[in-house]
Order: sequence, then structure tokens, then C-alpha cells
Amino acid sequence: MIDLTQSFMFERLGGFLGNWGGWTVLLLPVIGGLVVGVILHNFVGEERHHGVAGIMEAVALYGGRLRYGRIPAKSVAAALAIGSGASVGPEDPSVQIGANLGSMFGQLSRLSDERVRALVAAGTAAGVSAAFNAPIAGVFFALEIVLGEISGSALGVVVLAAVISAAFTQAVSGAQPAFRVPAYELNSVWELLLYLGLGLLTGPIAAYYVKLLYWAQDLFHRLTLARWLKPALAGTAVGLIGIFLPQVFGVGYETIEKILGGEELALGLLIALLFAKLILTPISIGGGFPGGVFAPSLFLGAVAGMAYGLVMSRLFPSLQIDAPAFAMVGMAAVLAGAVHAPLTAVLLLFEMTNDYRIILPLMFAVVVSMILAQRLQADSVYTLGLARKGIRI
Repeated sequence: MIDLTQSFMFERLGGFLGNWGGWTVLLLPVIGGLVVGVILHNFVGEERHHGVAGIMEAVALYGGRLRYGRIPAKSVAAALAIGSGASVGPEDPSVQIGANLGSMFGQLSRLSDERVRALVAAGTAAGVSAAFNAPIAGVFFALEIVLGEISGSALGVVVLAAVISAAFTQAVSGAQPAFRVPAYELNSVWELLLYLGLGLLTGPIAAYYVKLLYWAQDLFHRLTLARWLKPALAGTAVGLIGIFLPQVFGVGYETIEKILGGEELALGLLIALLFAKLILTPISIGGGFPGGVFAPSLFLGAVAGMAYGLVMSRLFPSLQIDAPAFAMVGMAAVLAGAVHAPLTAVLLLFEMTNDYRIILPLMFAVVVSMILAQRLQADSVYTLGLARKGIRI
């Protein structure tokens, strides 16, 4: 659905609007925002918490009972958001569908709270597995973030759901990893110190990413504009910057793949993309576009890691540094710092790249990044919103 929407918006509608000039690309996220706003206003309405935070709240406080009747409208709105260029990730709608289906089955079958929670976790694992073709990361996401514990009663169904989801995804899309990367290896033990520096860089990026997400939500909440118009306002900001930096539109996987594949982007461009994505993702989500924070975290880590690697390669030419290796590690480091789930971050990167050769620098940078991010921002991207309303999970 996301691919079809993106194809229609940027190829068909974008091609039609392009007859009036290249500037008209800014209208695509505005139009998408208007449609998304209408759908959410008429078919979803107000919710206590959105996305993964809402699932966590339901699991912790309400026995995993979600309001599953809204999921079709949410799914369509999320596909339109990503397809029209909003700076959000694809995992949120996938996780929402899986978790709500699990909750629906449990409620209709009149199962106990414990079993409904297990089914919600299983649906969550299946959603992550489908979004990233990463079943192991899906399992740990459900256990680390949604359940908050490794429950023996839930483990079996969570693993089974992730495996079935991955098998179906691979049957439809193929078994290849999300990103194809050349072989990167640790050329010198001294490089570990450079990965320490990368962790010190990505930790603050992750922490301020979380802070900006909630700053933007507060900003849009204070606006007196009608709720259904707010996604269009956010889309205007995305479109204006997207005219000059089209890489910020949507998920950004194409840019990540170029970076990991060794295509050297200019240092100035990488820094511009870092700040643009760091601003536009909070604006997109704060403005009401439904979508995830995983994929933008990976984008931030890739551009920050690549920029850092380029600088280090110029400072220490004798070390023969592979800058894309720092981009790959940076992806997991920013993600771990934002969601406070190091195992999920490490395993997700492994499954998305199918590369296990830089495990030492990867784990080193992830741990440093998460510790520093927690010092700067105690709550994760998922728990901060709950904590500000007095809900501690």
C-alpha cells in the first residue's frame, strides 16, 4: 500500500503538478496531510496515546485491550503519510496492525489478560518482522519494549508470530536483506576508540531527537488551528525543505542504501540532511502524520555516522577507515539511544544488513550511545509521553 501510494503521489500526481515547475513538489506532502487529517478526524478521533506508546499503555494498564475498530483507517492514513513524503517510518502502521489483530483475537475469544497481552506482543513482533524483514529483532522489540520482560508464557507465541510473518514477507518480497553492504572489517584495534567517539556523538543526537519529538507535539497542541488541518501544516514544512533536500521525503531508505554502499556524499550535504531530518520528523509526527520513529532513527544514524567517518578518515588517513562502516554502526547507535533497547538495535542492524563482522565496534558504540542518551534524556521515545502524564512503565 505504501509503495502504491508513493508511486501515485510522486510519479503520477507529482508528474502532473511538475508541469507548473519543480517547486510544486512541496504540494505533495500538503495534499497528503489534508487527506490524512480528514481520515483521522472522521474515522479515528482523539486517542490517549498513539503508536507504540499506546500499545505499551494498553499492555501495562488495560490487559492488552486495544480499540481495534480504528485500525483500517489508521493503516490507510499511515500509507498516505509515508507515500506523500512525510518524514516518518513504516514500522508504526505494521506494528499497529499486528498488535490490534492480536488484541482483537484475544478479546473476541474472551481470553485472560495475560494471554491477550501475549497476543498483542506477538502481533507487535510480527509487525516489526514484516516492516524490516527482521524476525529476531521483532521478538526482542516485543519483549524489551512492549512487554518489558522476557515472559516464558509469551515467548513461544511471540517467536512463532515473528517467524510466520518473516516467512510470508520473504515469500512476497524475497529473502534478501533490506540493505546490501560491502564487507567492512575492523582494520585496527585503535579504531575502537573512534567508535567510542561515534557513540559520544550519536548519544546526544538520540536524546535531542526524543526531546524534539515531544517539543513539536507540544507546539502543535498549542496551535488553535483545527486538528484536521495540522498534518497539512506539517506537510508544508516538509515540502519547503524537500524542494532543496529531496532525500528527506519519506522513509529515506534510498539514501541509507547509497551511504552503506560506499557512495560518498559531500560532508556539507550529510550535515544538512542530519539537521533537516532531526527537525522534520518531529514536525511530521507532532503535526499528526501517523508513522514510526524507527526508520528516521536509522537515517539519522547513517548520515551522522558517515559524516563522522569522513572526518576521521581525513584526520587519520593511515588507519584506512571505511566511512560507511561508521554509518552502519551509527544506525544502531542512534536507534538504541532513542528507544533504550540495545539488543533490538543490534539485532535489527544485523538482520537488515546480513553483516556480523563488526560486532565489537557495533556493541561498543551502541552501549556508549545509550548510556549517554539516558543521561541526557531519562525516558525513551516511547515512555516519555506516558511519563509526562504520570504513567510509569
